[in-house]
Amino acid sequence: MAVANNLGHGDWIDRISREIMPFVEYDGYEYRYPANDIRVMPGYRIEELREASRKLFAVFCKATMICQHCEDRLLQEMEIPQDMIPFLHSMNALNLPTWLARFDFVLNESDEFKMVEINADTPCAVVESYYANELACRNFGKANPNRGCYEGLKDWLTYIYWAASPEIDLKASHFSTVRPFVFSCFEDYKEDYGTTLFLMNAMKAGVGEFVPDEAICFESFYGLGIDEANQVITSDGRVAKGIYRLHPMELLIDETSDDGSTIGINMMKGYAEGKFMMFNPPESLIMQSKGFQAFLWALAEREHKSLNADEVHTIRKYMLPTYFEDDCDIGKKKYPDQLWIRKPLWGREGLDISVVDGSGRIQFQKDNLPEEIIRRESRTSIWQKYATQPMIQANTDEGFLNGYQTVSCFMLGGVPSAVYARFSPEAIAGTEAYWLPLGIE
Repeated sequence: MAVANNLGHGDWIDRISREIMPFVEYDGYEYRYPANDIRVMPGYRIEELREASRKLFAVFCKATMICQHCEDRLLQEMEIPQDMIPFLHSMNALNLPTWLARFDFVLNESDEFKMVEINADTPCAVVESYYANELACRNFGKANPNRGCYEGLKDWLTYIYWAASPEIDLKASHFSTVRPFVFSCFEDYKEDYGTTLFLMNAMKAGVGEFVPDEAICFESFYGLGIDEANQVITSDGRVAKGIYRLHPMELLIDETSDDGSTIGINMMKGYAEGKFMMFNPPESLIMQSKGFQAFLWALAEREHKSLNADEVHTIRKYMLPTYFEDDCDIGKKKYPDQLWIRKPLWGREGLDISVVDGSGRIQFQKDNLPEEIIRRESRTSIWQKYATQPMIQANTDEGFLNGYQTVSCFMLGGVPSAVYARFSPEAIAGTEAYWLPLGIE
Protein backbone atom coordinates (compact mmCIF):
# COMPACT_ATOMS: atom_id res chain seq x y z
CA MET A 1 0.00 0.00 0.00
CA ALA A 2 1.05 3.58 -0.52
CA VAL A 3 -0.04 7.10 0.18
CA ALA A 4 -0.88 9.08 -2.93
CA ASN A 5 0.36 12.53 -1.96
CA ASN A 6 -1.27 15.31 -3.92
CA LEU A 7 -0.19 18.79 -2.97
CA GLY A 8 -2.48 21.63 -3.96
CA HIS A 9 -5.72 19.69 -3.59
CA GLY A 10 -6.67 20.84 -0.11
CA ASP A 11 -9.82 22.43 -1.50
CA TRP A 12 -11.58 19.04 -1.49
CA ILE A 13 -11.67 19.28 2.30
CA ASP A 14 -13.49 22.58 1.94
CA ARG A 15 -16.15 20.78 -0.11
CA ILE A 16 -17.04 18.52 2.81
CA SER A 17 -20.43 19.68 4.08
CA ARG A 18 -20.05 20.95 7.64
CA GLU A 19 -23.75 20.20 8.16
CA ILE A 20 -23.11 16.52 7.42
CA MET A 21 -19.64 16.39 9.00
CA PRO A 22 -19.46 19.21 11.56
CA PHE A 23 -16.18 17.98 13.06
CA VAL A 24 -13.80 18.71 10.16
CA GLU A 25 -12.56 21.50 12.39
CA TYR A 26 -12.70 21.09 16.14
CA ASP A 27 -12.42 23.55 18.99
CA GLY A 28 -9.09 23.19 20.74
CA TYR A 29 -7.34 21.61 17.73
CA GLU A 30 -5.21 23.76 15.46
CA TYR A 31 -5.40 21.49 12.43
CA ARG A 32 -8.25 20.02 10.42
CA TYR A 33 -9.12 16.40 11.03
CA PRO A 34 -8.87 15.01 7.44
CA ALA A 35 -5.40 14.36 6.04
CA ASN A 36 -4.81 15.89 2.63
CA ASP A 37 -3.81 12.50 1.23
CA ILE A 38 -5.34 9.22 0.28
CA ARG A 39 -4.16 5.74 1.24
CA VAL A 40 -4.39 3.36 -1.70
CA MET A 41 -4.84 -0.39 -1.36
CA PRO A 42 -5.26 -3.08 -4.01
CA GLY A 43 -8.84 -4.22 -4.31
CA TYR A 44 -8.00 -7.73 -3.19
CA ARG A 45 -6.57 -6.40 0.09
CA ILE A 46 -9.79 -4.48 0.73
CA GLU A 47 -11.71 -7.70 0.24
CA GLU A 48 -9.29 -9.56 2.51
CA LEU A 49 -9.97 -6.95 5.19
CA ARG A 50 -13.70 -7.48 4.80
CA GLU A 51 -13.40 -11.25 4.80
CA ALA A 52 -11.26 -11.15 7.97
CA SER A 53 -13.94 -8.99 9.60
CA ARG A 54 -16.73 -11.32 8.52
CA LYS A 55 -14.97 -14.36 9.96
CA LEU A 56 -14.03 -12.61 13.18
CA PHE A 57 -17.57 -11.32 13.64
CA ALA A 58 -19.00 -14.83 13.48
CA VAL A 59 -16.51 -16.01 16.11
CA PHE A 60 -17.17 -12.95 18.28
CA CYS A 61 -20.93 -13.59 18.19
CA LYS A 62 -20.43 -17.21 19.17
CA ALA A 63 -18.11 -16.27 22.04
CA THR A 64 -20.58 -13.63 23.24
CA MET A 65 -23.26 -16.28 23.54
CA ILE A 66 -20.82 -18.42 25.54
CA CYS A 67 -20.28 -15.48 27.90
CA GLN A 68 -24.03 -14.98 28.24
CA HIS A 69 -24.49 -18.58 29.34
CA CYS A 70 -21.50 -18.73 31.69
CA GLU A 71 -21.51 -17.89 35.36
CA ASP A 72 -21.30 -14.21 36.21
CA ARG A 73 -17.71 -14.63 37.35
CA LEU A 74 -16.47 -14.47 33.74
CA LEU A 75 -18.28 -11.18 33.08
CA GLN A 76 -16.94 -9.84 36.36
CA GLU A 77 -13.41 -10.77 35.30
CA MET A 78 -14.02 -8.77 32.11
CA GLU A 79 -15.02 -5.85 34.38
CA ILE A 80 -18.56 -5.67 33.05
CA PRO A 81 -20.36 -3.27 35.45
CA GLN A 82 -22.11 -5.33 38.11
CA ASP A 83 -25.43 -3.54 37.57
CA MET A 84 -25.34 -4.51 33.88
CA ILE A 85 -24.74 -8.23 34.31
CA PRO A 86 -28.37 -9.23 35.10
CA PHE A 87 -29.46 -7.74 31.76
CA LEU A 88 -26.91 -9.52 29.56
CA HIS A 89 -28.11 -13.10 29.66
CA SER A 90 -30.73 -12.83 26.92
CA MET A 91 -30.63 -11.96 23.23
CA ASN A 92 -32.43 -9.15 21.40
CA ALA A 93 -34.94 -8.98 18.55
CA LEU A 94 -32.26 -9.22 15.83
CA ASN A 95 -30.47 -12.11 17.57
CA LEU A 96 -27.14 -10.30 17.19
CA PRO A 97 -25.05 -8.89 20.06
CA THR A 98 -24.14 -5.80 18.03
CA TRP A 99 -25.85 -4.28 15.00
CA LEU A 100 -23.30 -1.67 13.94
CA ALA A 101 -19.67 -2.36 14.82
CA ARG A 102 -16.18 -1.48 13.60
CA PHE A 103 -13.12 -3.72 13.65
CA ASP A 104 -9.75 -1.97 13.84
CA PHE A 105 -6.64 -3.63 12.39
CA VAL A 106 -2.96 -2.83 12.07
CA LEU A 107 -0.72 -4.12 9.31
CA ASN A 108 2.41 -5.67 10.79
CA GLU A 109 5.86 -5.77 9.20
CA SER A 110 4.84 -8.93 7.33
CA ASP A 111 1.91 -7.02 5.80
CA GLU A 112 -0.62 -9.14 7.70
CA PHE A 113 -3.87 -7.77 9.11
CA LYS A 114 -3.99 -8.05 12.90
CA MET A 115 -7.16 -7.04 14.72
CA VAL A 116 -6.47 -4.83 17.75
CA GLU A 117 -9.89 -3.46 18.73
CA ILE A 118 -13.59 -3.86 18.15
CA ASN A 119 -15.90 -0.91 18.61
CA ALA A 120 -19.07 -2.87 19.24
CA ASP A 121 -21.06 -0.40 21.34
CA THR A 122 -20.70 3.15 20.01
CA PRO A 123 -18.55 3.14 16.84
CA CYS A 124 -17.78 6.47 15.17
CA ALA A 125 -16.05 7.26 11.82
CA VAL A 126 -19.38 6.55 10.10
CA VAL A 127 -19.64 9.93 8.36
CA GLU A 128 -16.05 9.76 7.10
CA SER A 129 -16.54 6.29 5.64
CA TYR A 130 -20.06 6.41 4.25
CA TYR A 131 -20.01 10.01 3.00
CA ALA A 132 -16.73 11.94 2.84
CA ASN A 133 -14.47 9.14 1.54
CA GLU A 134 -16.20 9.46 -1.82
CA LEU A 135 -15.20 13.14 -2.05
CA ALA A 136 -11.56 12.29 -1.38
CA CYS A 137 -11.55 9.51 -3.97
CA ARG A 138 -12.97 11.86 -6.61
CA ASN A 139 -10.31 14.44 -5.79
CA PHE A 140 -7.40 12.03 -5.99
CA GLY A 141 -8.75 10.07 -8.96
CA LYS A 142 -9.11 6.77 -7.14
CA ALA A 143 -11.96 4.27 -7.04
CA ASN A 144 -13.96 4.41 -3.81
CA PRO A 145 -13.80 1.10 -1.89
CA ASN A 146 -17.01 2.15 -0.12
CA ARG A 147 -19.05 2.58 -3.29
CA GLY A 148 -22.57 1.28 -2.63
CA CYS A 149 -22.00 0.96 1.12
CA TYR A 150 -24.34 3.84 1.97
CA GLU A 151 -27.20 2.01 0.24
CA GLY A 152 -26.39 -1.01 2.37
CA LEU A 153 -26.41 1.15 5.48
CA LYS A 154 -29.83 2.58 4.60
CA ASP A 155 -31.22 -0.91 4.00
CA TRP A 156 -29.83 -2.16 7.32
CA LEU A 157 -31.24 0.79 9.28
CA THR A 158 -34.59 0.29 7.55
CA TYR A 159 -34.56 -3.32 8.69
CA ILE A 160 -33.84 -2.17 12.24
CA TYR A 161 -36.70 0.34 12.09
CA TRP A 162 -39.27 -2.24 11.03
CA ALA A 163 -37.94 -4.77 13.55
CA ALA A 164 -38.74 -2.18 16.22
CA SER A 165 -42.22 -1.65 14.78
CA PRO A 166 -44.11 -4.95 14.68
CA GLU A 167 -47.31 -3.17 15.68
CA ILE A 168 -47.36 -0.73 12.73
CA ASP A 169 -50.19 -0.97 10.25
CA LEU A 170 -49.07 0.30 6.87
CA LYS A 171 -52.20 2.42 6.50
CA ALA A 172 -51.31 6.08 6.55
CA SER A 173 -54.15 6.91 8.93
CA HIS A 174 -52.45 4.88 11.66
CA PHE A 175 -49.19 6.80 11.61
CA SER A 176 -50.46 9.65 13.73
CA THR A 177 -50.04 7.42 16.79
CA VAL A 178 -46.73 5.84 15.86
CA ARG A 179 -44.19 5.92 18.69
CA PRO A 180 -40.93 7.51 17.52
CA PHE A 181 -37.58 5.89 16.94
CA VAL A 182 -35.25 8.29 18.76
CA PHE A 183 -31.63 9.06 17.93
CA SER A 184 -29.81 10.54 20.90
CA CYS A 185 -26.43 11.82 22.07
CA PHE A 186 -24.97 14.78 23.93
CA GLU A 187 -25.10 17.28 21.06
CA ASP A 188 -22.38 19.54 22.46
CA TYR A 189 -19.85 16.90 21.37
CA LYS A 190 -19.68 17.58 17.61
CA GLU A 191 -18.44 14.17 16.49
CA ASP A 192 -21.21 12.35 18.32
CA TYR A 193 -23.80 14.84 17.11
CA GLY A 194 -22.73 14.58 13.47
CA THR A 195 -22.60 10.77 13.62
CA THR A 196 -26.01 10.52 15.28
CA LEU A 197 -27.71 12.83 12.77
CA PHE A 198 -26.06 11.01 9.86
CA LEU A 199 -27.44 7.66 10.99
CA MET A 200 -30.85 9.18 11.72
CA ASN A 201 -31.05 10.70 8.23
CA ALA A 202 -29.91 7.43 6.67
CA MET A 203 -32.77 5.62 8.42
CA LYS A 204 -35.20 8.30 7.26
CA ALA A 205 -33.94 7.94 3.70
CA GLY A 206 -34.32 4.18 3.95
CA VAL A 207 -37.92 4.10 5.15
CA GLY A 208 -38.77 6.98 2.80
CA GLU A 209 -42.39 7.88 2.27
CA PHE A 210 -43.71 4.94 4.27
CA VAL A 211 -43.48 6.79 7.58
CA PRO A 212 -43.87 10.47 8.52
CA ASP A 213 -40.77 12.52 9.25
CA GLU A 214 -41.54 12.87 12.96
CA ALA A 215 -41.58 9.07 13.41
CA ILE A 216 -37.77 9.18 13.41
CA CYS A 217 -36.35 12.05 15.44
CA PHE A 218 -33.36 13.43 17.33
CA GLU A 219 -33.50 14.10 21.06
CA SER A 220 -30.59 15.31 23.14
CA PHE A 221 -29.66 13.16 26.11
CA TYR A 222 -30.22 16.33 28.09
CA GLY A 223 -33.90 16.23 27.08
CA LEU A 224 -34.67 12.51 27.39
CA GLY A 225 -36.59 11.21 30.38
CA ILE A 226 -37.50 7.88 31.96
CA ASP A 227 -41.02 7.70 33.36
CA GLU A 228 -42.34 5.59 36.25
CA ALA A 229 -43.01 2.72 33.85
CA ASN A 230 -39.35 2.80 32.74
CA GLN A 231 -40.28 4.07 29.29
CA VAL A 232 -38.07 6.48 27.34
CA ILE A 233 -39.86 9.83 26.99
CA THR A 234 -38.95 12.64 24.58
CA SER A 235 -39.05 16.29 25.61
CA ASP A 236 -42.44 16.70 23.89
CA GLY A 237 -43.92 13.81 25.89
CA ARG A 238 -43.84 11.02 23.30
CA VAL A 239 -42.97 7.45 24.28
CA ALA A 240 -40.08 6.00 22.26
CA LYS A 241 -40.33 2.57 20.68
CA GLY A 242 -36.62 2.47 19.91
CA ILE A 243 -33.52 4.45 20.79
CA TYR A 244 -30.15 4.78 19.14
CA ARG A 245 -27.75 5.99 21.83
CA LEU A 246 -24.28 7.31 21.10
CA HIS A 247 -23.28 7.12 24.74
CA PRO A 248 -21.20 4.20 26.08
CA MET A 249 -23.21 1.60 27.92
CA GLU A 250 -20.51 1.19 30.58
CA LEU A 251 -21.07 4.85 31.47
CA LEU A 252 -24.82 5.00 30.96
CA ILE A 253 -25.51 2.28 33.51
CA ASP A 254 -24.14 4.53 36.29
CA GLU A 255 -25.98 7.70 35.20
CA THR A 256 -28.24 9.32 37.79
CA SER A 257 -30.54 12.33 37.67
CA ASP A 258 -30.34 15.44 39.81
CA ASP A 259 -32.83 13.91 42.24
CA GLY A 260 -30.68 10.80 42.62
CA SER A 261 -32.81 8.39 40.57
CA THR A 262 -30.87 5.72 38.71
CA ILE A 263 -31.38 6.67 35.06
CA GLY A 264 -29.18 3.92 33.65
CA ILE A 265 -30.64 1.10 35.72
CA ASN A 266 -34.22 2.27 35.10
CA MET A 267 -33.53 2.43 31.37
CA MET A 268 -32.17 -1.11 31.45
CA LYS A 269 -35.24 -2.29 33.34
CA GLY A 270 -37.45 -0.79 30.66
CA TYR A 271 -35.38 -2.44 27.96
CA ALA A 272 -35.55 -5.83 29.69
CA GLU A 273 -39.33 -5.43 30.03
CA GLY A 274 -39.64 -4.89 26.28
CA LYS A 275 -40.72 -1.27 26.56
CA PHE A 276 -38.37 -0.23 23.74
CA MET A 277 -35.59 -1.45 21.48
CA MET A 278 -32.02 -0.23 22.03
CA PHE A 279 -29.42 0.26 19.30
CA ASN A 280 -26.71 -0.91 19.83
CA PRO A 281 -28.18 -3.50 22.16
CA PRO A 282 -26.69 -3.67 25.67
CA GLU A 283 -25.16 -7.08 24.89
CA SER A 284 -22.59 -5.28 22.73
CA LEU A 285 -20.90 -4.34 25.99
CA ILE A 286 -19.53 -7.88 26.30
CA MET A 287 -17.52 -7.48 23.09
CA GLN A 288 -16.57 -3.92 24.03
CA SER A 289 -14.61 -4.99 27.10
CA LYS A 290 -11.02 -5.58 26.08
CA GLY A 291 -11.11 -8.58 28.37
CA PHE A 292 -13.26 -10.24 25.70
CA GLN A 293 -10.19 -10.52 23.46
CA ALA A 294 -8.26 -12.25 26.23
CA PHE A 295 -11.17 -14.65 26.69
CA LEU A 296 -11.24 -15.42 22.94
CA TRP A 297 -7.49 -16.00 22.81
CA ALA A 298 -7.72 -18.38 25.77
CA LEU A 299 -10.40 -20.41 23.96
CA ALA A 300 -8.25 -20.64 20.82
CA GLU A 301 -5.02 -21.35 22.68
CA ARG A 302 -6.64 -24.28 24.47
CA GLU A 303 -8.53 -25.35 21.32
CA HIS A 304 -11.64 -25.33 23.46
CA LYS A 305 -14.41 -27.68 22.34
CA SER A 306 -16.77 -24.71 21.87
CA LEU A 307 -14.74 -23.67 18.79
CA ASN A 308 -14.21 -25.65 15.60
CA ALA A 309 -10.89 -25.82 13.76
CA ASP A 310 -11.77 -23.00 11.33
CA GLU A 311 -12.71 -20.70 14.20
CA VAL A 312 -9.47 -21.41 16.05
CA HIS A 313 -7.57 -20.71 12.82
CA THR A 314 -9.41 -17.38 12.33
CA ILE A 315 -8.48 -16.24 15.85
CA ARG A 316 -4.83 -17.24 15.49
CA LYS A 317 -4.54 -15.68 12.03
CA TYR A 318 -6.17 -12.31 12.65
CA MET A 319 -5.82 -11.72 16.37
CA LEU A 320 -2.77 -11.11 18.55
CA PRO A 321 -1.88 -13.16 21.65
CA THR A 322 -3.83 -11.46 24.44
CA TYR A 323 -3.97 -12.24 28.15
CA PHE A 324 -5.66 -11.03 31.27
CA GLU A 325 -3.22 -9.33 33.61
CA ASP A 326 -3.31 -12.30 36.00
CA ASP A 327 -2.33 -14.61 33.12
CA CYS A 328 0.31 -12.44 31.46
CA ASP A 329 3.13 -14.72 32.70
CA ILE A 330 1.72 -17.44 30.43
CA GLY A 331 2.14 -15.16 27.42
CA LYS A 332 5.59 -13.98 28.43
CA LYS A 333 6.79 -17.61 28.67
CA LYS A 334 5.26 -18.54 25.31
CA TYR A 335 6.57 -15.42 23.57
CA PRO A 336 9.87 -14.52 25.25
CA ASP A 337 11.76 -11.32 24.37
CA GLN A 338 8.61 -9.70 23.00
CA LEU A 339 7.13 -6.27 23.53
CA TRP A 340 3.58 -6.04 24.81
CA ILE A 341 0.86 -3.41 24.77
CA ARG A 342 -0.80 -3.04 28.15
CA LYS A 343 -4.36 -1.74 27.77
CA PRO A 344 -6.89 -0.95 30.49
CA LEU A 345 -10.10 -2.90 29.98
CA TRP A 346 -12.14 0.30 29.55
CA GLY A 347 -9.57 2.66 28.05
CA ARG A 348 -10.49 5.17 25.34
CA GLU A 349 -8.46 7.24 22.87
CA GLY A 350 -5.19 5.61 23.92
CA LEU A 351 -5.60 6.64 27.55
CA ASP A 352 -3.24 4.80 29.93
CA ILE A 353 -1.97 2.47 27.19
CA SER A 354 1.73 1.64 27.35
CA VAL A 355 4.23 -0.54 25.51
CA VAL A 356 6.17 -2.71 27.96
CA ASP A 357 8.83 -5.41 27.81
CA GLY A 358 8.54 -8.83 29.38
CA SER A 359 9.55 -7.43 32.75
CA GLY A 360 6.84 -4.82 32.65
CA ARG A 361 9.27 -1.95 32.08
CA ILE A 362 7.60 0.83 30.10
CA GLN A 363 9.17 1.40 26.68
CA PHE A 364 6.57 3.89 25.49
CA GLN A 365 3.55 5.45 27.10
CA LYS A 366 0.81 7.61 25.67
CA ASP A 367 1.06 11.24 26.71
CA ASN A 368 -1.62 12.56 29.00
CA LEU A 369 -4.82 13.18 27.09
CA PRO A 370 -7.35 16.01 27.40
CA GLU A 371 -9.38 15.87 30.58
CA GLU A 372 -12.66 15.92 28.65
CA ILE A 373 -12.20 12.29 27.54
CA ILE A 374 -14.68 10.48 29.74
CA ARG A 375 -14.16 6.80 30.38
CA ARG A 376 -14.87 4.13 32.95
CA GLU A 377 -12.06 3.50 35.37
CA SER A 378 -10.42 0.11 34.92
CA ARG A 379 -9.12 -2.08 37.71
CA THR A 380 -6.87 -4.20 35.50
CA SER A 381 -5.38 -4.37 32.00
CA ILE A 382 -4.89 -6.87 29.23
CA TRP A 383 -1.47 -7.71 27.81
CA GLN A 384 -1.47 -7.93 24.02
CA LYS A 385 1.53 -8.87 21.93
CA TYR A 386 2.92 -5.76 20.26
CA ALA A 387 2.67 -5.73 16.46
CA THR A 388 5.51 -3.73 14.95
CA GLN A 389 4.15 -1.62 12.09
CA PRO A 390 5.94 -0.11 9.10
CA MET A 391 6.04 3.68 9.18
CA ILE A 392 4.22 5.62 6.48
CA GLN A 393 4.10 9.30 5.51
CA ALA A 394 1.00 11.45 5.06
CA ASN A 395 0.36 15.06 4.13
CA THR A 396 -1.65 16.97 6.74
CA ASP A 397 -2.32 20.56 7.72
CA GLU A 398 0.89 20.25 9.75
CA GLY A 399 2.80 19.25 6.61
CA PHE A 400 4.22 15.85 5.80
CA LEU A 401 4.36 13.61 8.85
CA ASN A 402 5.77 10.16 9.49
CA GLY A 403 3.52 7.87 11.46
CA TYR A 404 1.36 4.78 11.59
CA GLN A 405 -2.00 3.69 10.24
CA THR A 406 -4.97 1.76 11.52
CA VAL A 407 -7.40 0.29 9.00
CA SER A 408 -10.97 -0.58 9.89
CA CYS A 409 -14.05 -2.34 8.58
CA PHE A 410 -17.63 -1.64 9.60
CA MET A 411 -20.06 -4.48 10.18
CA LEU A 412 -23.77 -4.12 9.47
CA GLY A 413 -24.88 -7.06 11.51
CA GLY A 414 -22.84 -9.91 10.07
CA VAL A 415 -22.18 -8.17 6.74
CA PRO A 416 -18.83 -6.38 6.20
CA SER A 417 -19.31 -2.89 4.84
CA ALA A 418 -17.36 0.39 4.59
CA VAL A 419 -13.64 0.60 5.29
CA TYR A 420 -11.78 3.41 7.02
CA ALA A 421 -8.21 4.40 7.91
CA ARG A 422 -6.66 6.57 10.59
CA PHE A 423 -3.16 8.03 10.66
CA SER A 424 -1.23 8.98 13.78
CA PRO A 425 2.29 10.35 14.24
CA GLU A 426 2.39 8.23 17.40
CA ALA A 427 2.47 4.43 17.60
CA ILE A 428 -0.52 4.50 19.95
CA ALA A 429 -3.23 6.57 18.29
CA GLY A 430 -5.31 9.02 20.28
CA THR A 431 -7.11 12.29 19.75
CA GLU A 432 -4.22 13.62 17.63
CA ALA A 433 -4.97 11.08 14.87
CA TYR A 434 -6.05 12.14 11.40
CA TRP A 435 -8.65 10.54 9.20
CA LEU A 436 -6.78 9.20 6.14
CA PRO A 437 -9.14 8.49 3.20
CA LEU A 438 -8.89 5.14 1.44
CA GLY A 439 -8.88 4.46 -2.29
CA ILE A 440 -8.43 1.42 -4.49
CA GLU A 441 -5.08 1.13 -6.24
